[in-house]
Amino acid sequence: MTKRGEATRARLIEATRSVVAELGYAHASTRAIAQAAGVAEGTIYRHFPDKASLFFAAVLEANAAVVSWVTTLPARAGQDTVESNLADAAIRLAELRDQILPLEVALAADPDLPAQRRRAMAAAGPSLPPGPPEAVAAYLAAEQRLGRVRADVDSHEAATVILGMLFALGTMPTIGGEDLSPERIASAIRLLVHGIAPA
Repeated sequence: MTKRGEATRARLIEATRSVVAELGYAHASTRAIAQAAGVAEGTIYRHFPDKASLFFAAVLEANAAVVSWVTTLPARAGQDTVESNLADAAIRLAELRDQILPLEVALAADPDLPAQRRRAMAAAGPSLPPGPPEAVAAYLAAEQRLGRVRADVDSHEAATVILGMLFALGTMPTIGGEDLSPERIASAIRLLVHGIAPA
């Protein structure tokens, strides 16, 4: 990408953050975002395959440090304990709650956005950089190879359960509510790792 292209992409991401902060995801149209960025609406699609990809890029780039740390999780296989590594990852990912949860709600409310996201991910294939779900799944698979996670566990399914637990703690007042503390997250990870069956 040229310097000019990088600058335009950065402007689009900044405009997305600004429009979303003002209007919310549900009302943040590509027209409003393009206008805020000072570009034609079609310019968005030269940089992002769809609106959902633009939204995710805005969230993930604003939280690049957290995402970068989580993508290094597979390299921690064999170090510390599986429980402590997963708790560290979940606690860091919880920092994204205030930005990711409204986006997930908007995606659920708009039937076109999840389909757009799936098409974009399929088109990107292996060139897509790993996100938190892929990093957690890769970490669990690496621990399986070391014999520290049961061989019959589906690593992608387990990653979905772990990230779903974070979503539940962050959205259900009777379960977690506002108290998404590191201690509560670590306790939930302990439950997932060790189960509820008696020893």
